[in-house]
Amino acid sequence: MKFLPHLFLRFALSSLLLGSLTFVAPAMASDPKKEPPKAAEKEIKYVNEAGAEGRAGNVYKRVEREKYDEPQLKPKEPPAPPPEPEAKGDAKKDEKKDEKKKEEKKEEKKEEKKDDKKKDDKKKDGHDKKPEPPALSALYDAKLIKLDPTNRPFTQPTRSTNHADYFLCRGILRDKFRQTILAEMNTFADRMDLPRAMEMPCMVKVAKPGTKFPGAIYVEFYTDDKAALACMRGGDCGATRLMMLFPKDKTGKKSKEIYRSYVLTDEKQFTRGAFCVSPDGQFLGDKNCYVALNPDWLFN
Repeated sequence: MKFLPHLFLRFALSSLLLGSLTFVAPAMASDPKKEPPKAAEKEIKYVNEAGAEGRAGNVYKRVEREKYDEPQLKPKEPPAPPPEPEAKGDAKKDEKKDEKKKEEKKEEKKEEKKDDKKKDDKKKDGHDKKPEPPALSALYDAKLIKLDPTNRPFTQPTRSTNHADYFLCRGILRDKFRQTILAEMNTFADRMDLPRAMEMPCMVKVAKPGTKFPGAIYVEFYTDDKAALACMRGGDCGATRLMMLFPKDKTGKKSKEIYRSYVLTDEKQFTRGAFCVSPDGQFLGDKNCYVALNPDWLFN
C-alpha cells in the first residue's frame, strides 16, 4: 500500500477546522470576574432656578416634569351627502305597489274569514243543528202511540195478511200505555175465567181497506205462541186478546182522547166478551166503546 501525502494533508486540515469551530475554552477559577452590565441611569433634569439651600449646604431644586405630547384632535369627517331624492314618478309607483299589496292582504283576510264561516256553518249544519222531528198523527196522541200523518207506524210491517198489517209494538207503543193495556186485558180475562195474555209478543195491527173498520188501529196480545202464529199467518184467531183504539173525535181537532175497546174470545169455550175503558181508566161497561159513547145507536 502506497502512502499518499496529499490525502493525509487534506484530512488533517479538515479536522483542525472542525475542532476550532466546535471547541469552547472552559472558564478557569483564576480568570477575572466579569462585571454585570450596568443599567443605564436616567438623567434627572432639574428646573432652572436658584433652589433652596439645606442645612448641610446642599441645594435642592425641583425636578422637571416629563414632557408628553399633547393629544391632537382628529379633524372631523365631513358629513355624508344626503341621499338623492327619488323621482316623483318612482315614488308614486312604489306607493301604488304598497297600496296594492295592502289591498291584496285585506282580500286574503276576507277570503279566509269567509272560508272559516263556511266551515263553521258546515259544522253547525252537521253537528249543532238537531234534525227536525217527523210529522205525527193529528188523530192519535203521540204520548200513547207514535204514528205518522197517515195514521200508520213509521216502521215496516213484520207480517201482513189479507186483513191487516202487523207491526212490533216496540218503538210505536209507549211502554207505560202497553203495560196498562195488558193489565186491563188480563183483568177482563180473569172475570171471564179465560187464560191470560202473554207480555210478548205484542203487535200493533192496522186494518186494511175492505175490512169492517178500514184503517183501524189495534193492539193485540196472545195466550201462547201457537195462538200468535195462527192469528198473524192466517188471521184465524181462536183465542183473541184484542184492544181497538177508539178516538172520541174522528178529526182529532177538538180532542185527542182515545177510548180503549176490548174484545176477548175463546172458541173452545164459545165465549166472547167486549169492554170499554175511558182515557182516564174508568170502566164504562161490558160493551164496545161505540155503544158506550152512543147509547141511542139503535135508533140512529
